[in-house]
Amino acid sequence: MMFWTRVMLAAYFGTLAWQIIWIGLLPSPAGPGNLLLAILAGLPLLIPSVGLARKRHRSMIWAGVILLLYFTAGVTEAWTNPDHRWPALVQVTLTVVYIFAFRERIKAIRKAQN
Repeated sequence: MMFWTRVMLAAYFGTLAWQIIWIGLLPSPAGPGNLLLAILAGLPLLIPSVGLARKRHRSMIWAGVILLLYFTAGVTEAWTNPDHRWPALVQVTLTVVYIFAFRERIKAIRKAQN
């Protein structure tokens, strides 16, 4: 169970870091290179971050809901903009890893309870 929690946290905070890297630091065409836009794009990810750091289950659920927005944005960007395809796919991969790790964590908790 602890392994999957670590994977979840790494994927979540990796997504936050990736927003700043992709939007704020990567040069065009991979990102617009606007640090203010990068910070604004990462703000929603900060909402459940305190609860995630404390490993609260409800925060993990809300983090997954928020990540679904980033998943959708990543898929849309990868589909429509070939210049942003690889950074968008990194974002999609991070969100999928979070969702998969959350699922595995729940399975491990249920198995430990039985």
